[in-house]
Amino acid sequence: MEKQKTNAALMCLILALQTAVFSESSTVPPNIIFILADDLGWADVSFRGDPQIPTPNLDVLASQGIILNNYYVQPVCAPSRGALMSGLYPIHTGLQHDVPAPGEPWGLPTNLTIMPEYLKNLGYATHVIGKWHLGYYKESYTPTRRGFDSFYGYLNGGEDYYDHTIFFANASGLDFWENTTPVRNKGNHYSTELFTKKALSLIKDHNPAKPMFLYLSHQAVHCGDYKVKLEAPPLAIAHFPYIKEQNRSIHAGAVYELDKSVGLVMEALNKRAMLSNSIVVFSTDNGGLQ
Repeated sequence: MEKQKTNAALMCLILALQTAVFSESSTVPPNIIFILADDLGWADVSFRGDPQIPTPNLDVLASQGIILNNYYVQPVCAPSRGALMSGLYPIHTGLQHDVPAPGEPWGLPTNLTIMPEYLKNLGYATHVIGKWHLGYYKESYTPTRRGFDSFYGYLNGGEDYYDHTIFFANASGLDFWENTTPVRNKGNHYSTELFTKKALSLIKDHNPAKPMFLYLSHQAVHCGDYKVKLEAPPLAIAHFPYIKEQNRSIHAGAVYELDKSVGLVMEALNKRAMLSNSIVVFSTDNGGLQ
């Protein structure tokens, strides 16, 4: 029997800005820019009608793109991310029950051919930035062994936004990587800003003769670490003096930085004349947890 497959590659907003059909004169397949938020709720964007936390860049994408309203993801991150990468329901990948805790000996099975591997075989440059959370107990489970040319981010489910350490049970440690090398010099740098800068650098240096697959898997707006700490830059939080509840104002600051990141990525694509030959997708892995 043919395996049931999800439409995970068509997540939330599919955006071909400036034209719905790619230029017939283009001989390069379209760039694919997939931006995935973490735990962003249905009502956390202002185009849904609540102006408390403005998201102007996402609102532009919504107004100029396609909003998939009858569209569902899995309720937690690893099953959802595994479905996205494999095109399979979690029941077919072994990710249907839970998420891999730090160091656990399982993940997205390595016998599956996943999205970046297919795209790499089609000539794409493939990059992942941000959260992985699909297993790493063997090197064969890590991003650069699963079809990605480069990886800049973290392997677990959550960590501190600034010092990039993960706390679990009675242990803690750094979880920030450039490919397979630990990144030790980015303490006190907010992860959304770091991931955005890396995305802008990859776009700036990209050879337009080759199509790009960029999977920008943001940490925002997940809690900071397993101690459930929300984190956002003070200047971002300062945009919301009218939100009196502290956790909500910090959450608003995290959403603000996420929205700003989307705008900067779109601007960079436009400056490189890549936007008119790009499919841009924005989604969240699952809804808000609280």
